[in-house]
Amino acid sequence: MKPGQRNRPGLWLSTAVSIVGLLLVVLFSYIVERTLDLTINSVLRTLISLLIAFVPPLIWLTVFYRQDRLEPEPKSFVFKTLILGALVQKALYAPIMDFVMPKTQTGPIISDYIFSVILVALLQESMKLLAVRYSIYVSDEFDEKIDGIIYGSALGLGFAAMTNLDMIVSHGGSVFTAISSIVVIESLAHASITGLSCYFLGITKFSKFNMIRLPAAVIIATTLNAASSILVDTLVRQGFRVNYLLGIIPPALLAVVIFGILVIITSKSPGEETPVAMTRKQSFLTVFPVWVLMVAVLVTGFIIRSTPEKSSAVTLDGGIKIAYPASWTQSRREDAVFMASDLLAGGGQNFICVREMDMNSLISFRGNEGVPELEDLSAAWAIRTGRDYKFYQSVKAYPMEFGGQDAHVTEYIYISDSKSPVPGSRSSSPGIGYSRDIIMTVGNHVYVITISTGYDDWILGKDNYKKIGISRSN
Repeated sequence: MKPGQRNRPGLWLSTAVSIVGLLLVVLFSYIVERTLDLTINSVLRTLISLLIAFVPPLIWLTVFYRQDRLEPEPKSFVFKTLILGALVQKALYAPIMDFVMPKTQTGPIISDYIFSVILVALLQESMKLLAVRYSIYVSDEFDEKIDGIIYGSALGLGFAAMTNLDMIVSHGGSVFTAISSIVVIESLAHASITGLSCYFLGITKFSKFNMIRLPAAVIIATTLNAASSILVDTLVRQGFRVNYLLGIIPPALLAVVIFGILVIITSKSPGEETPVAMTRKQSFLTVFPVWVLMVAVLVTGFIIRSTPEKSSAVTLDGGIKIAYPASWTQSRREDAVFMASDLLAGGGQNFICVREMDMNSLISFRGNEGVPELEDLSAAWAIRTGRDYKFYQSVKAYPMEFGGQDAHVTEYIYISDSKSPVPGSRSSSPGIGYSRDIIMTVGNHVYVITISTGYDDWILGKDNYKKIGISRSN
């Protein structure tokens, strides 16, 4: 059979059918989101989440598998590689990310964000390539250069399936339509990028010794992975304003281009080839630079994670001390005694603000009735705050202590008006924030410490509360 015969109409028809299947997954998600209230049925929500997380990768797997028509790989091997990818993500990658790597999108400036995305992408691609290298690569079934594409894409899809599930769980089973669209594209991206890097692995097995080939493959894959992640994060994931209809087009085009390159490569494959004999030292040296890259990522991530963020501090009347990130800018606000904000991120919703007022101005009481409870003061302040926003929804309230000082905390989601609460902010549109109001008293004075995080940052795991220190000197 000639290589060109693999692209007969039947192949394109089966691929088109698979694409229709993926579109039906998105349509199904749309119908579910519009017709069912999944908040009252956790079992059904879990089943639908699993369906959305795993069906697109399985459909993409059939598309990639059909590309290998001269010497089809054993289906059991391909499926086991898919399972291996899921295990690598859950048993190795996820724990390493939690323990060693800094959270993505940290830092107030775009260079910090890009650097963190590149670190994550480099870790992902080096781990996926090494997983293929030390598993199916040594098997006799890996007998063509394009087998790297087939097995690499299978492993990438397993990796993507578990990543998809984590994303769905983090959203609590909401916005299924948007998430299913992202799942379809990111599954293709993971499969295509890993397939491309593992094609270099196939070249390594059937070509002369070259120490630069595999690290170059990982760097190329890292660049594509980071580009895809940045496109999705920038254009699609925008808090409540998920723009999956238009925002998903650029990352989808990138994934399709990479997939198209792989289709061209597989169409020109000569079939079964003979591996090139290498010494044990040469075999080790081909993959050693990839280990160096991965270790460098882990060390860099650990150093960044372990390095405390520089902070500034201010002490207010009443002895209340506020520590906040040094990158934040102090600003003035008419009703606040202190305010500091992140002008470069959060759309104007990343800030800390301290207000001071007489107790009588917040709640009416008589001297012989005793001092109002912190919980009552907090409730009175919540009523006043709710009137200042277009939308205000309390999440939870609870007592807390700061350096021996009793306080009461209210957490809530809010939507501000068209004017940003932060003077100097670049945002002029309504902002969504997740905020905490901390109520403390000093004598007859009430201090309200508001710590706000832009909702876009909040759903991505950033919480400004963790960056703020509150204490009271006696």
